[in-house]
Amino acid sequence: MAFEYRAKCFDIEAGKSIVILNKVDAERLDLFAADRVIVVKDDKELISIVDISDKMVKAGEVGLFTDVWKKLGAKSGAKIVLKRAPKPLSVEFIKHKLDGGQIKKPEMETIIQDIMHENLTEAESSAFISSVYINGLSDDETIFLTDSIVGSGQKLDLGMHPVADKHSIGGVAGNRTTMILVPIVAATGVYIPKTSSRSITSPAGTADTMEVLAPVTHSVEEIKDIVAKTHGCMVWGGAVNLAAADDKLIQIRHPLRLDPKGMMLASVLAKKRAVGAEYVVIDVPVGRGAKMEDLTAAQSLAKDFLDIGSRLGMHIECAITDGSAPIGRYIGPALEARDVLETLQGRGSSDLLEKSCLLAGILLELCGRAPRGKGYNVAKQVIDSGAAYKKMMEIIEAQGGDPKVKPEDLPIGSKRHELIADRDGRVQHIDNRAISKIARAAGAPREKSAGIILHVQKGDKVIKGQTILEIVAEHQPSLDYAVETLEQNPPIELEKIVLQRMSGAKPITLEEIRFREMGGGSK
Repeated sequence: MAFEYRAKCFDIEAGKSIVILNKVDAERLDLFAADRVIVVKDDKELISIVDISDKMVKAGEVGLFTDVWKKLGAKSGAKIVLKRAPKPLSVEFIKHKLDGGQIKKPEMETIIQDIMHENLTEAESSAFISSVYINGLSDDETIFLTDSIVGSGQKLDLGMHPVADKHSIGGVAGNRTTMILVPIVAATGVYIPKTSSRSITSPAGTADTMEVLAPVTHSVEEIKDIVAKTHGCMVWGGAVNLAAADDKLIQIRHPLRLDPKGMMLASVLAKKRAVGAEYVVIDVPVGRGAKMEDLTAAQSLAKDFLDIGSRLGMHIECAITDGSAPIGRYIGPALEARDVLETLQGRGSSDLLEKSCLLAGILLELCGRAPRGKGYNVAKQVIDSGAAYKKMMEIIEAQGGDPKVKPEDLPIGSKRHELIADRDGRVQHIDNRAISKIARAAGAPREKSAGIILHVQKGDKVIKGQTILEIVAEHQPSLDYAVETLEQNPPIELEKIVLQRMSGAKPITLEEIRFREMGGGSK
């Protein structure tokens, strides 16, 4: 049964297809809030979610948000026909998963397509995430989800080999290893089309930091041209339609901070497969304050990446690294970009250089550009020779930036606040989460020149009156908010320096180690 209404258009974007009905009309159609209707104008149809309001529309009217009337080409007063829409099949598949059942390949494809076309309500989409969070995904289901995410968007086919990629699980402030690794690997002749995200909860993502040096918004064709010229790129993944469903799933997961393992595996591997990556290194930081604090759980995750990646035809190796403190001394887009350029010149943060060469070395070994066990040395040589810095300038120029940029050219906020040590001691811990909160309060990544300068690292000896941290901001209100956040979230723990005898086993310090499954992850 179909009913005709007059359109009332609102210049409001809802981010999804929503129509508003008067209570009288909703009762006549036996519709409730969050039910679905098929909205018809001339030869165009759109499935939308119903909202009900006696104030926004009168009886006989249907309210259309911008997302709807633009797709339909409708104007206020236009004739709109509404029909009840059946519930998508996905709802039954999601219920089955909530009950502990397994999702088959065509069912997974249907769920992802319904999410992409906004055929599911927020509650139904959230129920899908919850079902995976509660019951997990089998290896088969993870592969089905990965394939479905890849199939939701375009693919980058360079037509060249070998193609490499890198990913970090995240959670470590200042961890800009990608921007060191990409020019190292590209300088050896390996193709590395790196698509990266903008920050969601951190002070800077790779895309935010690279944007200080060059534009990161490029089309698929532009990415192909850039990589053909330079062998590498660092672009914002959100600007291209690669693995498009992943962004939708992240939006659903984010409010509740749900990150089910199977969904995270599929998310990472889908983005790698979408760019045609054959060889992948995955950084799994673990330690106090990192996303993963348990070494056993980190090793389990690494094994899952190896197993699933192998079934998808990718050669993957995971590095379990120390995530218990920030990497480098600079936090925030412009500050981190400065650290990257200085590190490529051989005078930046030593820990950023070491970790970047470790990860790049793994990729060089996987791609056959370095003998087994010699990857780090080859990567370091590329840095020392100046080839990596030269390659970075080529990539910056190809992406539309200034190839003559110098670290000191990058603007840093003029508003400053120093944290002074109130006693002698040794730095016992620098909390990643607290550092991120403070840097974001200062304005990062929204304000590129804002962030934090760390004057100490874990294990450093500190003297009373010494500056141990500096907050940098563009505006005084941002600085004031960052100082307030600093007081509520002390980021640096000092321990007294005392001579004492330790009894029992010696405490174990988590160091950077490489995780290999026996016979796995090799070329």
